[in-house]
Amino acid sequence: MLIKLLTSLALATVAGLILVASADASPRFTIQNASDDKIKVYIYNGGDRSCTEEAKTKKVSPGKTETYGCTGNGKGKCKVQFFFDIDQICKSERNTCSGKAIKLDGGSKTKISWNGSKFVCDIH
Repeated sequence: MLIKLLTSLALATVAGLILVASADASPRFTIQNASDDKIKVYIYNGGDRSCTEEAKTKKVSPGKTETYGCTGNGKGKCKVQFFFDIDQICKSERNTCSGKAIKLDGGSKTKISWNGSKFVCDIH
C-alpha cells in the first residue's frame, strides 16, 4: 500500500512538472483591442535576443480579443511589438530587444485603447 501511495505521489509530481515545463515552452497571452483601429502584432520567441525576425505576425481587429503564443525557449515569455499603421505603440520601458519589444508572460492580458490623443496599453 505504501508503494502505491508513493507511486501515485511520484506520478502527480511528474505531471505537475510537465505542465510547468509546457507553460514555459509555449506561453500564451491575450490581446484585447478596445480601439477603433486595427492593431498589428509582431510576436518573437522568448529566447530571441535581437527580435530581428518575428515568429508570427497577426492583426487584431477593432473590438476583438485574440490569444496568441510563442516558443518560450524556457523563458516563459513572448516578446511582442504592437503597431498602428507604421507607428509602434506600447513601447517597452525596458531594454528588451534594444527597446523594440515588450515581454509578455504566459497568461498575461493586454488591453489596447485610444484615449483621444494616444494609444494606451494596460498590461496585466
